[in-house]
Amino acid sequence: MMTDTNHHQKTFRFCIEAEGAIGTLEGALAIVRRLGLELRSLRTTGGLAGLEVSMRLASAEEDALVLCRQRLHNVIGILPIRESPALVAVDNASQARRLA
Repeated sequence: MMTDTNHHQKTFRFCIEAEGAIGTLEGALAIVRRLGLELRSLRTTGGLAGLEVSMRLASAEEDALVLCRQRLHNVIGILPIRESPALVAVDNASQARRLA
């Protein structure tokens, strides 16, 4: 398991077309696994257009997160990906408060 120090985090949000949504999601998770990324959270919501996905990923190397987004972009059935960086400093501060 990875530690929280020096991690880069990003949240990817995208939709998966309704036809074959589960298989496409499995493919996306396989990309995450093969790149050795830490899956911090995964949320899915069914919608009229398909499956809405939000996944928060972490890695010691930012390049791995960039590569993940590029590979996800090439998966058939994944619609445009929106990205937002996760604030590591906020996560670490909230963890410190919980431990105190």
